Amino acid sequence: MNSFGIRKKTLGLMIFLLTIFSPFMAAWAEEAAAPAGASYTFSTDILSQYIFRGLANSKDSAVIQPSATITWNGFSANIWGNFDTSRHSSNPFLQTGIEDGQSKWSETDFTVSYTKEVCTNFSLLFGNVFYGLNPPLQSAFGQNEDELFGGASYTFPWFTAAFTVYGEVMHSVDEWFELDLSKSIPVDCFCKGTTVDLGANFGYLILNHDNNVLSLDPTVPLGSYSDFHTCQLTADIKFPIGKCLSIAPKVGLWLPLTSAADDYLQANSLDTNSVHFYGGINLTATF
Repeated sequence: MNSFGIRKKTLGLMIFLLTIFSPFMAAWAEEAAAPAGASYTFSTDILSQYIFRGLANSKDSAVIQPSATITWNGFSANIWGNFDTSRHSSNPFLQTGIEDGQSKWSETDFTVSYTKEVCTNFSLLFGNVFYGLNPPLQSAFGQNEDELFGGASYTFPWFTAAFTVYGEVMHSVDEWFELDLSKSIPVDCFCKGTTVDLGANFGYLILNHDNNVLSLDPTVPLGSYSDFHTCQLTADIKFPIGKCLSIAPKVGLWLPLTSAADDYLQANSLDTNSVHFYGGINLTATF
C-alpha cells in the first residue's frame, strides 16, 4: 500500500476511534467546571447510510456522525459531521469524483438556535444552520449552503408535535416545511430509565431555481420543484448507562409522498433509490 493509502486508512481509523470514545471521554470530564445552567452533549451515530430529507448521501457504506452541543438559557450551538467510510455512487448524474470508494469526511454543519417556552407546553424556536459540503458536491449551488429556520412545538398528553420552516438564504429562497410527531415511552421493565422513542416527520420541499435534475430519465428537462416530498419513520430504544451516558439502537425508513418526489429522490440520491431503510446505534453523553 502506498503512503497516501496508509494515511487515508490511518485517518479513517483515528476518526472512528475518536467518535466511538468521545461520549465516554466527555462523561469522564464531567467534573470540569461549567457555566451555571449550561449543559454539554456529545454524541455519535454509526449508521448504515446517511439520508438527508430522503436523499441518499452515501451508498453501501457505513457512516459515522459525531456531534457536540452546548446549551445555555435556551441558546444552543452545535457542530455535526459526517464521515463516509467508502464514498461512491451509482448515479450517472452524481459520479464525478465519488466513484473511487475512498473514505471521506463529506460534511460539517454548524447550527445556532434559541428556544423559548412562551407558555406551558408551547415553545418557539428560531436559528441558523450552515452546511459545509466537501467536494464532490451534493449541492446544486456549490460547496456550502445556509438556512434560516423557525418553528413552534406543543407537547400534548400523548405526543409532541413540532412544525418548522427552513429557508435557504445563501443562493436562493428555497424552502423546506417539516411536521414532526414524536413520542417517548418509558419501559422500565428492561432497566430503569429505558425509553422507546418513536417519531414520524413529513416534509414539503420548494426549489425555486430552475436547474434541478428531476428524473433519471435524460429526456426530462431540468426545472424547479414544489411538492409534498417525504415521510420518515424512526424508532430507537435508549438504554441509560450510569448517570450521563446512554446507548440507543435505532432504525429509520424514508418514503416518498408523491410520484414527483419519487423521481426527484432517485435522480439526486447516490444509490438512485427513493425508499431508504437504515439502522445503527447512537452513543450519547450529557453533563
